[in-house]
Amino acid sequence: MPMKYARVLRTLVIAVILFLVLVLIPAMPALAAPMITLSPTSGSPGTRVTVTGANFESYRGDSISIFFGDREIDSLVVPDSGIFTILFDVPDDVVPGRFYVSIEDEKGNPLGSRRPFIVQEVEIELHPRDGAVGTRVTVNGQGFYVGEVVTFYYDGTRADIGTVVADPAGEFTYTFAIPDSVAGNHKITAEDLLGNSDEANFKVLSSITLDQSSGALGDRVTVSGTGFGYKSDVTIYFDQAEVATDTTGKFGSFEVTFSVPVMRSGTYDVKAEDSDDNTDKAEFTVGAGVTLSQYAGNVGTSVAVSGVGFTVDGIVTIKYDDTQLAIATAGGNGAFSVTFDIPASVGGNHTVTVSDSTNSLQVLFYMESEAPPIPELLLPEEASEAEAKTEFDWEAVTDDSLPVTYTLQIATDEDFTADSMVLEKEDLADSDYAITKEEAKLDPRKQEEPYYWRVKAKDSASNESQWSAPASFYVGSRFVMPRGAIYALIAVGAGFLCFWLGRRTAYLKG
Repeated sequence: MPMKYARVLRTLVIAVILFLVLVLIPAMPALAAPMITLSPTSGSPGTRVTVTGANFESYRGDSISIFFGDREIDSLVVPDSGIFTILFDVPDDVVPGRFYVSIEDEKGNPLGSRRPFIVQEVEIELHPRDGAVGTRVTVNGQGFYVGEVVTFYYDGTRADIGTVVADPAGEFTYTFAIPDSVAGNHKITAEDLLGNSDEANFKVLSSITLDQSSGALGDRVTVSGTGFGYKSDVTIYFDQAEVATDTTGKFGSFEVTFSVPVMRSGTYDVKAEDSDDNTDKAEFTVGAGVTLSQYAGNVGTSVAVSGVGFTVDGIVTIKYDDTQLAIATAGGNGAFSVTFDIPASVGGNHTVTVSDSTNSLQVLFYMESEAPPIPELLLPEEASEAEAKTEFDWEAVTDDSLPVTYTLQIATDEDFTADSMVLEKEDLADSDYAITKEEAKLDPRKQEEPYYWRVKAKDSASNESQWSAPASFYVGSRFVMPRGAIYALIAVGAGFLCFWLGRRTAYLKG
């Protein structure tokens, strides 16, 4: 082949090879850059961190090292997949700040990008940061050693406010109640066993509470205070009037009782102020109030009803159940007092209502419910003979709720069945009874088939005794001549006597 053609062919082959290279190179995949990721990306000493590496195929079989900041924490041989995962714990002695996790080869050359890890500051926060004794406070903490017990201190000493274990990120949440303490700032400290600690201030505020928020004049009210000064003198004011004094204990607490002063109805401030100028107040509402001189009794009991907080110079009406018994006029301070007698009413609770144009209050009065004694029967005596219009007599009974009335029953059966009833008299005021002219006579009955009678008592409170034991009597079959017949016989006898005397006289003269 001539030299000229050989040179052309060689040039052509080279061109084809170059063309093929240019065509094939773009089709080959480009290898991604090595990279690492961290989880988590922040925490405290002891936090376990997961490092994941990817795209390390180019370093298959090579030994690489993992660094936390400038500290080597682990090494490994890159697997064929170019993907790996390792775990490490943040060193105990690191200080808060930013650290980088990086990868180096055996010659110290960095591989891939580095990733930051934030070591958190040891810190606590309080929510809320002020309040009264007993306030529930939540402490949020971070930067403490993972899994270690964190102990809480109040004013530098253990005050039984508790412990908690830091979570896998060195964080925690703990809630406790502020213990008894004086007014002002108090230091709350959280500390783990490795000495990691932080502190924050909680401000104790003075606070008072009342055992009742409303009442009437003269009511006894107890005020309790916390968070005042150390052994400080405390004065209690009702509106502007001083009503009590006391001295706090070493933790700034006190408790004192006062009587509600004479005030018109309305809402007033109860204020506590100590010698260190710590103060707090609560509202108390003075309303109308009613009291009875006694809350139980019998019919006729004299009861005084007193009221306070009513309309000044207003007319007050007093009712027993639905019956008006008295009226009164409230004075310049809204107070009044009036007496009434308890009327006849059944045993048990009754409502006394006291009202004016704006107020209406009710109290209960208990009417005695004890039954009166059982009457003792006197006449006619047991199994005795009685007149057809006999008189019945029994012992009078006494009772707290006078007057006492009686019920008398007469029957032909000792069970006093309805069919056997001869006579029934109710509401008898006296302890005896005579069958009247208008009532039927008692028919004669044999001694073997007598009448029966019994009595029970009822007081003015409608309390009834049991029936007396029945007593028997009978009415004999005796003839009683009518009075008219007697007069007629007398007249006939007198006429006969006159006739006989006349004849006798005529005979003697003859």
